[in-house]
Amino acid sequence: MENISFSMILAVDEKNGIGKSWELAWNLPSDLKYFKKITTQTHDLAKMNAVIMWKNTWKSIPSKYRPLPDRINCILSSDLEKDNIGSSIDNFVLYFNSLEHCLSELEWKENVENIFIIWWAHLYNYALNSDLLERIYITRVKWDFNCDVHFAWVPKSFVLESYTDYETENGIEYSFQVYKKINYVYA
Repeated sequence: MENISFSMILAVDEKNGIGKSWELAWNLPSDLKYFKKITTQTHDLAKMNAVIMWKNTWKSIPSKYRPLPDRINCILSSDLEKDNIGSSIDNFVLYFNSLEHCLSELEWKENVENIFIIWWAHLYNYALNSDLLERIYITRVKWDFNCDVHFAWVPKSFVLESYTDYETENGIEYSFQVYKKINYVYA
């Protein structure tokens, strides 16, 4: 997989919490709009972005919102047969048994512009170790929501590329931040 990279997008509280009891711990419509904009926007209008998620994330999305529109939805399951799901439903919902298999398939799809890992700590924390991870989009929420699921960290190999000033919505302060992997050049 030489010609592929991916990003991740998430929101965290002050203690890197990302959720509580399988749900977001806060209500920030602006963050949901940002998520949709980042994961759907492409430079080439003939292409789409792909979002990769665990099957439990897929199941947690209300059925009226599935699949996430204008994106290729890739669902990961360690046991496709046990979960009674096939390899593909249509061109917008694909199933894979591993992140590596998913990425290797997406690498050859000419209609994919960007790839994003979305929602849930295990997948985020696993993907942090990948050399293919290029950017991390984080909504920083200024509050401790006593979350029971946490994001590990932003690796030292990433630098803050851009950010917004903190804004307030529903009494909650937040900022959008983008981290980019440092490309080391050895002489």
